[in-house]
Amino acid sequence: MTNSLRLRVGRQALAGASLLAILASSTAFADDIAPGPAAQGAAIEASSPPAALSAAGPRPDGGIPIEGWMLYPSVFVGGVFNDNVYQAETHRVSAIGLRLTPNIEADLDSGLHKTTVYGNADAQLYPGYNSNLGQTASTVSGRTGFAHLWSPTSDVVARISVDYTRQDGPFGSTLATSTPISSATSFVGAPSALNVAGYRQFTDQTTANLSVQKNLTDQTFVRIGGGLQDLVYERPPIGFGSALSGIDYNAFARGGFWVTPLFNAFVEAGGDARRYHGTSFFDTNAYRVVAGLSSDLIGLFRGEAYGGLQQQFSTQHVFGTLTAPAYGGRITYYPTQYLTIAASVDDSFGSAGGSGAGSALTANSTTLQARLQADYAMFEYWRASARGGYADTHYSGSPLFTEAWLAGAGVSYSFWRNFALTLDYQFTRTSSTGVGALSYTDNLLSAGVTYHY
Repeated sequence: MTNSLRLRVGRQALAGASLLAILASSTAFADDIAPGPAAQGAAIEASSPPAALSAAGPRPDGGIPIEGWMLYPSVFVGGVFNDNVYQAETHRVSAIGLRLTPNIEADLDSGLHKTTVYGNADAQLYPGYNSNLGQTASTVSGRTGFAHLWSPTSDVVARISVDYTRQDGPFGSTLATSTPISSATSFVGAPSALNVAGYRQFTDQTTANLSVQKNLTDQTFVRIGGGLQDLVYERPPIGFGSALSGIDYNAFARGGFWVTPLFNAFVEAGGDARRYHGTSFFDTNAYRVVAGLSSDLIGLFRGEAYGGLQQQFSTQHVFGTLTAPAYGGRITYYPTQYLTIAASVDDSFGSAGGSGAGSALTANSTTLQARLQADYAMFEYWRASARGGYADTHYSGSPLFTEAWLAGAGVSYSFWRNFALTLDYQFTRTSSTGVGALSYTDNLLSAGVTYHY
C-alpha cells in the first residue's frame, strides 16, 4: 500500500468514525441536500439564525424592511497581508493590499412561501503586482443565489435553490467574522464537489436543486428531487493541467419513517450523469444507495447524516467500474446561548483530471471534504469565530493524490453602534504527489472595520 493510499484510508476512517458517532447519537439535522456531486454543491436550505446570535452584543435585532422583505447588509473594509500572493511553491512573493467584502441577505416570509436571497464578494487587491505563470496577485471571489420553500398544504413541501460560486479551491479565503454561520452563505455550506489541486485553482460553480416532499401518513413520507451543477475549472498555472470542466445531472428518491416526532430514518436511491464540456470520452454515470437519520431539531442538534455505497462507470467503456463508500452529513450544534458549531463531511466521485505537469488524465477520482466552523459571542461587544477544513482527491489507478488543509480564526470588537474592529487570520496548505506536482502554503492576515446594519 502506497503512503498516499494509507493516508487516504486513514482520513476516510476518521471521517467515517465521526459520521458513525453522529448517527449513533441521533444528532443529525434535516437538510434537503441529497447525496451526490450536484446536490453537495447546493446552497444549504435557508433557516432563521438563532435569536441569541442575532441579538448578540450591540448588533440590532432587525434589518431593513422593504415591501415585506428584511434586508441584512454588511461590509468589511481593511488591509490584507499575504505572504504568498501567487500561491507559488518557490520564489514566494509577499504583499500588502486592500480587502473589501460586501455581504447582503434578504428574507421574505409570507406564510406559504419563504424565500432567502443572498450575495457576497471578496476582493483582495494588490496594486503594482503583475501576473506570474498566468496567476494574478489580485483576486475576486463571490457567491450569490436564492432558496425558496413553498408549502401549499400541510403535507406537501416544495424546495428550490440556485447558487453560483466563484472561489479559490475547495475552501476559498473566507472572512468568517463578517458572515455568521447561520447565514445561507456560511463556510460549512459552501459548494464542495470540486477536485483538489496543488496550486491555486479558481472554479465557477452553478448549482440548481428542486425537490418535493409528500407526507403519506403521520409517520411516513416520500421525497423526490433532482439537480444539476455546472463546474468550470479556470486556467491553471502555465504548464500545468487541471480537472475537466463539465455538468453533472442528479436525481434521487427518498422514503422515510418518523421514528419519533423529532427525527426520521430514511433510505435513498439516486444517480448522476456527468457530461464533460468539449468531449464525451470521459463521460460517466453513477448511482448510489444510502440510509441515514435526519431531523430539524433534536435537543441542541440539527442535522442529517447518511452512509451507503456508490458506483461509477464509463459511458464509453474506456475504464473500469469504480465502487466506493458513500457517506456524508451536516450538523449544527447549539451547546450554549452564545455558541454555535457547524460541521460537514462529504465523500463523492470527482471530475476526470490529473495533477502535475504533463500528467495523464484519469476518469475515476474520489474527493473527500470535511469542514468545521464555530461562532462565539464571548462578551457583550466581543465576537470570535474559528474554522477548519480538510480535503483530498485520489485518482484511481494512478499515484496522483492531492490534499488541502485550512485553518482560520477571527475576532471582532464592536466599538460604536454597528461598527466593529475586525482581525482575521487564515492558513492554507496544499500538497500533491506525482512528477512535477505543485504544493504551497499561504498565510493571510486581514484587519479593518466591519459594518453590520
